[in-house]
Amino acid sequence: MPTRLFRLVLFVAVAMGAWSTHAHAQFLTNVKLNKATYLTYEAVEATITINNRSGTDVVMGGPNGLAWLAFEVINPAGNQVPTIRLNTDESIIFKAGATISRKVLISDSYSFSEYGQYTIAASVYHPPSQQYFISNKARAQFVDARPLDIPNLNFGVPPGLPGEGQIRKYSLSVLRDFDRSYLYVRLLEEKTGLKLATFSLGTCILVSADPQVTVDRENRLHILFMAAPHIYAHVCVDTQGKIIRRAYHREIKSDRPELVVQADQSIGVVGGETYDPSAPVADNKPKGRSIKERPPGL
Repeated sequence: MPTRLFRLVLFVAVAMGAWSTHAHAQFLTNVKLNKATYLTYEAVEATITINNRSGTDVVMGGPNGLAWLAFEVINPAGNQVPTIRLNTDESIIFKAGATISRKVLISDSYSFSEYGQYTIAASVYHPPSQQYFISNKARAQFVDARPLDIPNLNFGVPPGLPGEGQIRKYSLSVLRDFDRSYLYVRLLEEKTGLKLATFSLGTCILVSADPQVTVDRENRLHILFMAAPHIYAHVCVDTQGKIIRRAYHREIKSDRPELVVQADQSIGVVGGETYDPSAPVADNKPKGRSIKERPPGL
């Protein structure tokens, strides 16, 4: 290659590198998912953190009325799905040197229905340069789990509620992830098998007892399961797939909590004692005496 041509190529490469560094320095963007392993169709929450390194205040807003925040998703087959653009007219002044953070349920706009690994990146629009800047790539593994064999979880949606008259079904599954197990609930449309909701109830321990499950007179699901050693969680899920109540009970010696049908046909828990995991732990360690309390003569 002639010397003059070589110098020209080198100059262009250096200039482009400098421009790229400057461009990417406008916004430092990071995306983080709320977990690494999901059940298919589970809600996916992403936390977006953006630092304004442009040196000037920026009025955030997307081009042609679009949102300034979007997501690029690559499915397990390696194909990029249509860009997920948030439906928002939010317009803010992003101060120089400041950091903003947003939590977004990406699954509200896209159903993660395939098994395998998805790659997710955030795309943030920088109005002065009219460019989108891409974050790091977050990866999430999507799996499925075999439902627990629990009969009589079919029900009809009561009148006056969304989907009234539909026949639906509650389904429970256990997802084992490294050293922990998680109990999941799925809400299904019985006729089509459509998954209406998928969510985790938290960690569970199945060594000593299986979850106790029943449906009450209002067709709400009740589950009692061991969430930690000697600690049981009682969760109630409504016909729309929403958790409406969660309470905890502690086993006392051999007195384990149990689900029961009470006199008014409501579902309750007997045995053990109520437990508040947020209550401060009592310090029962013996405390030393103050020097003022020493016996006379010492």
